[in-house]
Amino acid sequence: MRADLHLHTTASDGALSPRDTLFHIADAGAELVAVTDHDTVDGLDEATEAARERGVKFVCGIEISARSIGEIHILGYNIDYKNPDFMQKLEEIKVMRVARNLMIGERLAALGVAPDIDFGARGVGRKNIADAMVRGRTVATVQEAFDRYLGAKGAAYVEAKRVTPLAAVRLVREFGGVPVLAHPKKYLYDKTLNSLVEGLKPHGLAGLEAYYPGHTEADIAALLQIARKYGLIATGGSDYHGDEEKNFLFEPSLQTLRALGVRR
Repeated sequence: MRADLHLHTTASDGALSPRDTLFHIADAGAELVAVTDHDTVDGLDEATEAARERGVKFVCGIEISARSIGEIHILGYNIDYKNPDFMQKLEEIKVMRVARNLMIGERLAALGVAPDIDFGARGVGRKNIADAMVRGRTVATVQEAFDRYLGAKGAAYVEAKRVTPLAAVRLVREFGGVPVLAHPKKYLYDKTLNSLVEGLKPHGLAGLEAYYPGHTEADIAALLQIARKYGLIATGGSDYHGDEEKNFLFEPSLQTLRALGVRR
């Protein structure tokens, strides 16, 4: 079963609507998909309906932006996302994101840069800001926007106030979900992955995103070995944002499908 379990839509910083994202990935050959917008579940109802219409299996998801020493993202699958208590806790995370965006807007304005975007809008991320800067011809590319302004060494960078990775894992678990560490290659390379997993697994971490466009075969093998060592499932996804073609699909194991509640 070919799958892509890491997709972004206009509910956060993607370029396509949930429906269009779902159809596009299905047309690319995916039989199982998950929408995982940043810190929001606003696109899941539309995506669920689109999956039903298109005849593909669907897993509801989210990508929670957390921070400890650096930024760490936790994917959450099959959360009870309509639970009022979950929505209240998610609202607190959204407020942190908006506050950061407003500060970025202030710093850009001080630099004489005024992209046409509502910094206070829900779901806006740095990529949305970068896209607006490209449209306004402040920069030529999204990468230039990050290099000059929005990245960690950029002139308008604002360090995010985030929940901790432990809190993100607990949040997913509390509402019935499956927490997975997103794009873990960087932790593999800086040799912090084992300690990160050992710290999060007792609180419910269930998987590693082993399959990812930037992962080599050697990276995948190393990540699968760590997943086996700690009894974690291996997931994968393109991290598609709607304005690039990654042509990425992977074959989930039976163990992963069972953990996500998916039947073949």
